[in-house]
Amino acid sequence: MRCWPLLVLLVCPAAAHAGAANDDPNAVWNQPANWQAQIALSTSGVINGVINRTPQLSASLSGRKSDLYFGANAQTADSNIGTDSQDQLYLGYNQQLKPVALRWQLTYKTYPGTPSQYTDQALDYQVTASKNLLGLNTSLGVEYTNADYTTIRKSYGLNFSLGRGLLKKMYGWLSISHRHNTGSVDYTNTNIGVAYQLTDKLGVSTSINDWHAYASWAEDHPTFSISINRKL
Repeated sequence: MRCWPLLVLLVCPAAAHAGAANDDPNAVWNQPANWQAQIALSTSGVINGVINRTPQLSASLSGRKSDLYFGANAQTADSNIGTDSQDQLYLGYNQQLKPVALRWQLTYKTYPGTPSQYTDQALDYQVTASKNLLGLNTSLGVEYTNADYTTIRKSYGLNFSLGRGLLKKMYGWLSISHRHNTGSVDYTNTNIGVAYQLTDKLGVSTSINDWHAYASWAEDHPTFSISINRKL
């Protein structure tokens, strides 16, 4: 099967799985999609390495249809170079294998309001392997970005996360991501948070994110976030 390079991570695995799992080519598409909306508020912090001077408001809509998932996110910004927002569209596929599960994702990112001398859009490719180890949901992923915000030309990432249920309706996580950037400095993100399911459809979560760049001018600038989500 021939796939265009841009979508090879998503289309080929999904098509192979659909053909093997069911003789009906329309079986996946006939299933209803599950939707969820989220609104979040964050303190001033960092948007892709650039200090954001005011609190940020974000809204997202995500969907899932069988092993496929997709969504969009818009986040306000007030960076010192003029960026107005950070917007994303993503498409992904969950591939169930043994002994691990794989998640393939393609993300398009854009930063409206960014001055013309800077990069204001990017394509991000990710693949993540996950497995339950000793009661912990463990994942390890890699990513590549063709270009990114401001002066970044290429970016390579390594992402690690741990999560587990804390109470009947509560879930906690810790994630660490490291990015190597050409054209800019490397940095590490650390995120820790908890989520609580209030009802069958309504949930809340809170987290603290810390961004650290490996440069003499860099300062850690933690961001506190709280969000509410609802299944539609």
